[in-house]
Amino acid sequence: MKKLTILSLLLMVGFAAYAQGKRVETTTKTESVTVDYKTQYKSSFFDNIYVQGSFGGAVLMGEQDSHLSFKDRVKHGFAIAIGKQITPVFGVRLSVDGNRLKGWNAGGGIYPNYLEDPRKVYLESKGVDTRFGYIQDLKYYSLGADVMVNLINLFSKEKKSDRAVDVELYIGAAALTTIERKGVDGRTLFAARGGLSTTYNVTKRIGINIDLGVTGTSSTFDGQSGMKTDFDGILSGKVGLKWKIGKQGFRTTHAISSEQYAALSNYLAMVKTEQMEKGKPEEKVVVIPAEKDNILIPYVVFHDGKDTFNQELQMVNISNVAKLMQANPQYTIEIVGNTNATKAEIAESRANKVKEILVNRYSVNADKLVVKTEDMGDNSQTVHFITK
Repeated sequence: MKKLTILSLLLMVGFAAYAQGKRVETTTKTESVTVDYKTQYKSSFFDNIYVQGSFGGAVLMGEQDSHLSFKDRVKHGFAIAIGKQITPVFGVRLSVDGNRLKGWNAGGGIYPNYLEDPRKVYLESKGVDTRFGYIQDLKYYSLGADVMVNLINLFSKEKKSDRAVDVELYIGAAALTTIERKGVDGRTLFAARGGLSTTYNVTKRIGINIDLGVTGTSSTFDGQSGMKTDFDGILSGKVGLKWKIGKQGFRTTHAISSEQYAALSNYLAMVKTEQMEKGKPEEKVVVIPAEKDNILIPYVVFHDGKDTFNQELQMVNISNVAKLMQANPQYTIEIVGNTNATKAEIAESRANKVKEILVNRYSVNADKLVVKTEDMGDNSQTVHFITK
């Protein structure tokens, strides 16, 4: 939460005017209202979209893969992704990856009889000695989804979508599918993944991306059942281009509570009313005694056949009634929609609209306002106020 100070400066330049022999002078009034608010970032569904293509390598981290050197296990791969930045901090990404992996299997595979291991059988048919193990050669592709967190914006007060460098943490899930080839069975397994993605934005549209990640899946992924661990790991690193398409950036809004909004609206409405009335004779609510209750003047005039009114001209009337209620909280006021030559539902809608303004903008107690409809005479486009 932050603090927003709305400083209302009603600067009315003093002037000398002679009317009926009197000099009229205006003054300057300064007020402030402090409001708690929360910043919200908004954009349309098709804004802040990007596509990404990268190429790099991956290393299989299985049960017995250390039998091969790290260098021998590094194999090439690619990735294509499309993503959307939902806020300056959070985004989502869908990607398709393809990689080749190499490892080592010295027994303990997922097959009950090691001699029936199809990869082992295939290699022996090619004259390869597998008595002490064999090289795994996997090709796979994956379809995954990630949640992206922009770390710079997360820990920065200023949330930007056009930084020179973006550093994003990502966490997601993927389906890994091995391709059936050279004795390797085809299978699909669930995997969890995460990593760090850094983009250097060369222009507003194009960036160079470096992606370092780790994927964890079942130990059966490489054809072994898990002699020491229950999972296989894949380390990956890729370099590519990121292209931002469509409109980029966010609209910023400040959300406040309904109570604070009512207080703020009340204050601003009062200031506006005072400004409009400056230099004019003070307007007051006139009370006309009736047979049972007191009818208040002025009333609110609406557009013909509608529940809307000219706010610039009519809001001062509602403001004056609000002042009366604030000065006399013991009063109960009937807000009466005039049904003279007007449908009852329109008259009721007009009265309800006035009540909403009194409650939400001026913080008048809703329990002290009663909405009703009645034929109030010739002017059919009005809402009247009656004290009880």
